[in-house]
Order: sequence, then structure tokens, then C-alpha cells
Amino acid sequence: MKERRRRITSFAIPLSIAVMWTGLFWSRALLSIGTGLFVVSALAAGPVREKWKHFMANPYLWMMSLLFVIPFISGIWSHDKLRWLSILQDKFPLLAIPFCCNVLKEIPQNTLRILMHYGLTVVLLSMLKTLSLFVLKAAELEQMYLEAKVLSADMGNDHVRYGWVLAVVFAWLLHRWMKTTASTKNYEKKGLLLFVVFTALFLHLLSSRTGLLGSYIAVGIAFFLNFHRPVVRKTAALLMMIPLAAWFLIPTFRNRLRFSLWDFQHYTRDGYTEGLSDTPRMLSLKAGTAIFSQHPLAGTGFGDLRQTIDVWYAQHAPFMKTYEQLLPSNEALLYGAASGVPGMLVFVMAAILPFFLPTHRRSYLWMTFHAIAVATFFYEIGIETQFGVFIYAFLGCWIYQHGEPGSDMPV
Repeated sequence: MKERRRRITSFAIPLSIAVMWTGLFWSRALLSIGTGLFVVSALAAGPVREKWKHFMANPYLWMMSLLFVIPFISGIWSHDKLRWLSILQDKFPLLAIPFCCNVLKEIPQNTLRILMHYGLTVVLLSMLKTLSLFVLKAAELEQMYLEAKVLSADMGNDHVRYGWVLAVVFAWLLHRWMKTTASTKNYEKKGLLLFVVFTALFLHLLSSRTGLLGSYIAVGIAFFLNFHRPVVRKTAALLMMIPLAAWFLIPTFRNRLRFSLWDFQHYTRDGYTEGLSDTPRMLSLKAGTAIFSQHPLAGTGFGDLRQTIDVWYAQHAPFMKTYEQLLPSNEALLYGAASGVPGMLVFVMAAILPFFLPTHRRSYLWMTFHAIAVATFFYEIGIETQFGVFIYAFLGCWIYQHGEPGSDMPV
């Protein structure tokens, strides 16, 4: 039994993580396969009773799983069972990964370091791929960023989730940089700082609002928690200069800011132009608020929310194109519209609980990860897509298992 467990945590679990990480950037099917492999391997690594005990002893884990349970229960009053099952399929990792994540701490140190290096390699290759597209289409892209169009990127061109995961990677790199000491090898220090600056510059080149906001949150929390350290103050000052430099040196960033300001002003003047981002987002909030007020106790059911939203748009915004008719662009409001006040309360409690865990409140990476997530939930439906669920569930559990202050894990 011990030998089987050792083999699983030394090979099968790391392999599944590598497959998931690769799939996150380049293949939804591979992400699903990796997630399934992780769950099966974790269940085979030890008694279910042991996992249940660990799961129930950690409120963070079972509160995250309630984000799956609430949509599952709403199937009782959802008429569209096919859509409901599709939603459950995307959200299943919110139940399975927290239940199985105790195996993450059993991965050997050497294997863990290899996984870290592999993950960073995937991220670097993805950024270089996108950067090459910018080099090839620089003149064209400069104009595109003034017309609500953006540079193509991995993760199915999902800029919100792509920016989210890059912001988390940026926070991790910054975290590793802050943990360097006088005994750290000079090449490692320089390599980390170079990667931190490159990622920050890339996020400004891409100009995903989620990525930019996440990176600013990461720098702000780093400065707040470690302002007493001269190296952190100098690094924060350097990173804070990047947005100013980007305004003059990176046309996509400059044009993105100009467009976002114009888009907001256009919406506040009751203007509508097809293809813009702020008008559909704000109307989705109106739709979600109206539906929530009509179904405050139990919501529409997750399976029927899409149909109910479509009816609202047909009545109140018939001029909107089908692709612009968004679900409520706020995760708490979406849970409220689909499952009523109980669902909204569960979501809010699950989202803010991480900030009050006494074992993790001094962990920079933990606090930063959840601050970025909560900020994203305010204006996007972060855990209504396969990519978003993976980022929130797997990376959250990974940092939870390895992110306690004093941990000797390379996280």
C-alpha cells in the first residue's frame, strides 16, 4: 500500500498536473483528461476515509465544494436538464479537486521543483507565441486596440482567464523573488527578476484588464506586506514605473486605455455601438438584478438562467446581438439569479473565507491569489467556464496545501 501510494504521488499525480497545465493553455480536451487522471490517481493513492477526514477538517475546501453543490441542487427546479448537466460538468472540479487535494503535499520535493519549472516553461512559451504575433502584426494591432479588438492569445483566446492566470504566475514569481536571500545564487536572483519584469511588460502589451488589475494587486499587496524590506521597496518602485513607461512605449496599452475611457463615456451617455464591451456588461448586470428580484428565494435554477436572460433581453434590449447578451457579469449576482439569496450568500462566504484563515493570513501568495479572484468576480463570471473553474479550484487548493507561512515547499 505504501509503495503504491509512493508511486502514485511521485509519478501519476505529477503527470496529471503537467497534463492539466498543458491543457489549460492549449487544449480543453487535455485539461479534462488531466483533471480526470488527477482525481482517479488521488482516489487510488489512499483511503477515501482519509480524504473525507481531511476535507471536512478544512472549511476552505468544503466551502469551495458548495459552489458545485448549489448548482447541483438547483437542478430540482431547472427545466432545462441538458444545460444544467453541462454546467455541472464544467463545475465538477470545484467538488472533486478540494476532496482529493491532500495528495498535493505528498509530492516529493524534487518532483515538485520539476513541475514548477515545467509550468513556467509552458507560460513562457505561451507568452513568446503571443509576442511573435505582435511582432508580425504590430501596425495592424495598434489600430485594433482602438476598436475593441485585441491580440490573439492561448486558452481559446479567452483574455479574461488568460490574464487571470498570468497575473497569478506574476504574483508567484514576485513571491519567489521576495524570498531570495543573500545565500541565493546570483543567477537565480537575476533570472527571477528578469522573468518578473518580462511578465509585467507582457501583461501591458496584451492589455487584458484582468491581467493588468491582477498584476497591480500583486504589486500593491507585496509592497503593503513587505514595505520594511529595502529590496521589496525597490522592486515595487521599479514595477510601478512600468505602467508609465508602457504608456509611452507600448502602443497596445496606450490605445487600450484610450478605448476603455471612450467606451465608458459612450455607455454613460446612453450610446450603443455593436461590438463594444462595457454596454453589454452593464446591461447584463441590469438583467441579473431584475431576475434576482423576481426570484429571490430559489432563483431560476442554473439550468434555466440562460433562457430567462434571453427573455429579458428580448423585452428590454432587443437591439442587442445574440453574442452580446451576456450572463450577469458578476459572480455573486449570477449565483443569486440562479439560486436565490441562499446561493448568493454561500458564494460570498466561500469567496471571503480565505482572508480569515489564521494559518494563511500571513501568506503573500495566498492573500494575493484570492484578492485577484474576488476582484475578477466583481465584473466577470470567473467560475462559469472550464478555464476559470480550474484556475480557482486547482491553483487555490495548490496554494492552500503549500502556502502556509514557514512551508519549505517551493511555492
